[in-house]
Amino acid sequence: LAMHRSTYVCQCSYIVTISSSFFTGCRPQLGRERQSCPKPAANNLRHAGRGSHMACGHLLSRVVEDSSNVMTGLRVAVEGCCHGELDAIYSTLQALAEQDGRPIDLLICCGDFQAVRNLDDLECMACPPKYRSIQSFYRYYSGEARAPIPTLFIGGNHEAANHLWELHYGGWAAPNILYLGAAGVVGFGGLRIAGLSGTYAAHHYPLGHFERPPYNNSSMRSAYHVRSLEVHRLARLATAPDIMLSHDWPQGIARHGDLDALLRRKSFLRSEITDNSLGSPPAAELLHHLRPAYWFSAHLHTKFAALVRHAAEPEQEVPQKHPPKGSSPGTLEPRSSNAAPRVRGRHPATRFLSLDKCLPRRQFLQVLDFPEASGAHEFTYDAEWAAVLRATHELQNLAPAPTALPRGPPAPVTPAEVASAEAALRAASPTGDLAVPTNFVATAPAHDPGRPGQRGRMPRAAPRNPQTLEYLRRLGLPYDLDLDAVPGPPHGGWAAGGPTPPQATRASEPNPEEIDLDLESEEEDKDSAEAEHNSNLCGSDGRPPLLASLAAVLGPQNPEEVQLDSETEES
Repeated sequence: LAMHRSTYVCQCSYIVTISSSFFTGCRPQLGRERQSCPKPAANNLRHAGRGSHMACGHLLSRVVEDSSNVMTGLRVAVEGCCHGELDAIYSTLQALAEQDGRPIDLLICCGDFQAVRNLDDLECMACPPKYRSIQSFYRYYSGEARAPIPTLFIGGNHEAANHLWELHYGGWAAPNILYLGAAGVVGFGGLRIAGLSGTYAAHHYPLGHFERPPYNNSSMRSAYHVRSLEVHRLARLATAPDIMLSHDWPQGIARHGDLDALLRRKSFLRSEITDNSLGSPPAAELLHHLRPAYWFSAHLHTKFAALVRHAAEPEQEVPQKHPPKGSSPGTLEPRSSNAAPRVRGRHPATRFLSLDKCLPRRQFLQVLDFPEASGAHEFTYDAEWAAVLRATHELQNLAPAPTALPRGPPAPVTPAEVASAEAALRAASPTGDLAVPTNFVATAPAHDPGRPGQRGRMPRAAPRNPQTLEYLRRLGLPYDLDLDAVPGPPHGGWAAGGPTPPQATRASEPNPEEIDLDLESEEEDKDSAEAEHNSNLCGSDGRPPLLASLAAVLGPQNPEEVQLDSETEES
């Protein structure tokens, strides 16, 4: 839908966008879209034009006038654990689009994406060798295939650690497939999407990113563990995101959905739910600090929905765009109440949804409609996140020692810091906008299935990715990911499987949410589902791949109708 759009500036430095003579948003200059002018009664304004006054009494001055293709409405597909099944996922979504005549605008994958370019990358993926498979990502990396839908993903606990390290701050893993980074925030179609890659492990959480090729069995796993620096960075956002992504669940979330149905499917989780050890404590802290409208996860290979009602705030800066429906007992509280400055635009409730892995008759996809979302269907840099990276760049830690984070609660980035970061990004862009440049560059050879007898070799170094260099250049920051420049853990030490570090809060017992838990029932799946899976992919009845699973896959499509009652999932 093409809209005539004009931009005005209020005397109190707030920008107002007028679409077809109707007021559509007032936001802090270089801040979040559609945030109201803070002056009294400013958000009562319904119409505006040249010479109009804001309700705050300020004259609107025309500063920009353009006519651009601003898309209204956004259809988003959320996928659980990808496990490299891109062909199956894309074909399922394309079959859906053909079936109802409505295309998918964005695909979000919640971890275990497995961006494996070649057999060397496969050597860097934490997974028992018998389950390692090259899958289909290499075809999209090489250009043999192209992602038909813009795709955004975070990392999980089964990833090519060497590849994702190259894109630590985010970037194109393949054309039209964007990695959000170890943590990050991007915009798409009017939505602001934040994410945290990896899973939580208490003994590695405070440490730096010390892992480097060649990986051993221990460092290959610790490489995907969430670190305190990434959580600190997300906590410094000044404005709440619309959507938050994590691979593992926030701690305590299981008690805010249909717990009985969850335990019928995953009875082995009972003890962890009882003692509140299931899930990530840092993710729970971010949930209560940022209070996004939606939170999507994966990891436990089951569909589970929940509604978290947050404690009331003295006032709401921004009314919620999509007020949640339904109810859920209890309220999760932050670990340290009132410890951090309040984030703008927080929502009174967060709708949580976790999805399964990509297999036939498994609920691994959910399609949601955001009819009010308005913006170009392209990925854009987030100015607040850029400001956070600038403010915390010196905190980067590549040593096996605790990261020296500032004392006290994380302070949100200031408007001046955000303005400076946005100005830098715009100045570095040939078009002066915040669009993520389409600057994908292959940094490793793609797998060649036509060469029999190939064997992977563990990489010996971590190359610099041109995308990362360019992003840091735009922000005026030096490259800080050279692992060889920092001494690693001593040979035979705890990172090589030796004694547990003194910072460990638990003994060297395996984290139940790591490889053993995530591969729960993998033996069954591998044996009982492999033939069925291959049969569905081949399309023995002539239908598109996995089309038979669509009814189970989709469920409600409006984000307001995401199931909170999991009883129906039994079918």
